[in-house]
Amino acid sequence: MKFGLIVNLSKPQAIRLASELCLWGEQRGNPFLIYPEEAVALGRESLTRERWLEEVETALVLGGDGTFLKAARMVRETNINLFGICTGHLGFLAVGNPLRAKEETLQIERGDFTVQTRRFLEGVVTGLDGQRRVYALNDFVLKGGAARLVSIDTRVQGKPMCEYRADGLIVATPTGSTAYALSAGGPIVPPSLECMVLVPICAHTLYARPTLLGPSDCLTLRPADGGELFLTADGDEVVPMRGAERLDVRLSTDHRVNMISLPHFDYYDLLHEKLMWGWNPVNEGRERRA
Repeated sequence: MKFGLIVNLSKPQAIRLASELCLWGEQRGNPFLIYPEEAVALGRESLTRERWLEEVETALVLGGDGTFLKAARMVRETNINLFGICTGHLGFLAVGNPLRAKEETLQIERGDFTVQTRRFLEGVVTGLDGQRRVYALNDFVLKGGAARLVSIDTRVQGKPMCEYRADGLIVATPTGSTAYALSAGGPIVPPSLECMVLVPICAHTLYARPTLLGPSDCLTLRPADGGELFLTADGDEVVPMRGAERLDVRLSTDHRVNMISLPHFDYYDLLHEKLMWGWNPVNEGRERRA
């Protein structure tokens, strides 16, 4: 199996781990292929982007969840498997342990893993100037400028659903249900379900509640008052929406990412660890004093 590396160059721990893995890979005759832009910064041999995408079968992503989202966008039109090793903070997507990186790499090399396919959100912004497509693995967020209350006309399959008056709206995948959508009061949705999660941000109406939409539903959002909205995809790409422009959102049928899952650690283990379910700070303090 040919391994690639995608590295967050702003994290010293990720850089150190990348250098260690590169040396280890060369010693065992299976060198890691580093993504072109990062290879130059790390002083390693650089391939073209096309060759890297063609040769790599599995890419280790060294960084946090933001790095993983970036990597997912890089490979969303390929069959490359991604395995994130967390050198960041929370790590819902980058779940690998940097202290066990070599061991987990060998486990993947032996084929002792499963692959979860996660679908992207596909958004089409339609206006007077034509159409623009945007993609997100976690979420789309619609907000106004200057932290103002906005009115967003919401339709499903073209039929009126609701006019939300809120600070904004989040449309998330199950993958993104543990990100911004969770902090806004949305549900935790396991990745085995194919759906979209619609979550209002600080809604100004009591009836506004998080809503699940089906895998084939098309959600249409537009400014109800003709004002300006800003669409953010995965916290990165920002697209202004003005006046009569609208956003059509659905789960993509063509863009997806293959995420490696190791058998000793499943999704519910992840929730237990990251959200500290079952942890009692009172008992923890008592045990330490004892």
